[in-house]
Amino acid sequence: MSSVTPVLEEMLVDYIAGAHFEDLDSQAVDRCKKLILDTLGVAFPGSRAPGCPQIVDLLGLWQTDRGASVLLSGVQVPPPMAAMANSAMMHAMDFDDTLDASALHTFVNVLPAALAAAENSKTVSGKELITALVVGVDIICRISLAIDRPLSWIRTATCGCFGAAASAAKILGLDREEMFNALGVVYGQTSGNAQGLMEGCLVKRMQPGFAASAGVLSAFLAGRGITGSRRFLTGPYGYYPLYERGEFNPIPVTEGLGRHYSVVDLSIKPYPSCRMTHASIDAALALKDRLGPPDDIDHIDVSVCSMGAEMVGKPFRIGNNPQVDAQFSIPYTTACAIIRGDVFLRDFEADAIADPTVMDLARRVRVVADPTLPAKDILPAEMTVTLKDGAIISEDVPIPLGHPHNPMNADQCRRKFLKCLDYSGFSMREEAREEVLSMIDHLETLPDVRDLIRIMAG
Repeated sequence: MSSVTPVLEEMLVDYIAGAHFEDLDSQAVDRCKKLILDTLGVAFPGSRAPGCPQIVDLLGLWQTDRGASVLLSGVQVPPPMAAMANSAMMHAMDFDDTLDASALHTFVNVLPAALAAAENSKTVSGKELITALVVGVDIICRISLAIDRPLSWIRTATCGCFGAAASAAKILGLDREEMFNALGVVYGQTSGNAQGLMEGCLVKRMQPGFAASAGVLSAFLAGRGITGSRRFLTGPYGYYPLYERGEFNPIPVTEGLGRHYSVVDLSIKPYPSCRMTHASIDAALALKDRLGPPDDIDHIDVSVCSMGAEMVGKPFRIGNNPQVDAQFSIPYTTACAIIRGDVFLRDFEADAIADPTVMDLARRVRVVADPTLPAKDILPAEMTVTLKDGAIISEDVPIPLGHPHNPMNADQCRRKFLKCLDYSGFSMREEAREEVLSMIDHLETLPDVRDLIRIMAG
């Protein structure tokens, strides 16, 4: 589809401007709080991940007394920089939420943008934070669901910048015209591509941060009167024609707008690796006790969608960044699950990745594209293990753990938060841990979200 009237953009802006906490259903509120807990939790180990300490060290040179907090560091910098750094921490371990239907992440855009804006705004309540996040997630998901093209752009970033701008604009209390401008201004900064993912570069984990930063900057600029493109999605050089070759379906962008909240469609990740590896991990864990010693395995065949086979199905090799290589590898994560019986953060450290036993089994994992699956259907995986004695054992996983139809419960989410905190080595008193958990659990009653930021700032 090559052209659409500006009504599409107007409907989104009207929705952002008119959204109130009272409009949200309890399922959206509860899922939003779970995802805040999840995203803050993964920031603990993320803050120690390669690239993130270097970002914080650099930003420490640019500290300001009136800025926004870089979490877990005690550093304050201009809000767009804080949003970038916090997003990088939240995304570094690839342990953050996903919209499985579009293979993208959302809270690493909207949460850092909203928090950075909240520290430089009027008093922002927990209800206002929840509303801003739900709205921002909706914008990201709806824009992305219109696309049915192979992965080339990193849509966590290209679609995410619009959600970040929406959340920041909502937090700052911008009016409708200013919100329209914020989205148009952020479109002028839209970027993010898959090349860094393919090469295993650290910049891959920073691209959502660039989007979050752009969203914050755009909201502040719009509040000062800077104007932006009106047809940022559908104009001749708008997002869909320019970035997606005009191939989009506008129906998912507005269908159920204001009635169905996309936050309830997000998955929470049980494993700190690309979501496209999770169904095969589930299959491997289900098969583990039926296989015997790894030496008994002749080979393992894994069948996934074509995008999964292309992005995470290649033979496992350690390149310049072993952690990223392992996070984006079905052969590695499958071998890890079978040999260790779990896939957690420790399994993505350099020595664990180079474990000869795991490497040997990973070499026997073969990934193929299932031609009967839609190209971007990252949910299912079928695993067939052929033993050296000729026995064949199979496991089919239609929906991986963490998906809304196979969800992690509240206790599992809490355990993940605490596991991430303990693994990181970050020192947080027991009282502070419980205070964070309680604040998030009762976020809609919190008068000022800066109380939560203060604890997380370090």
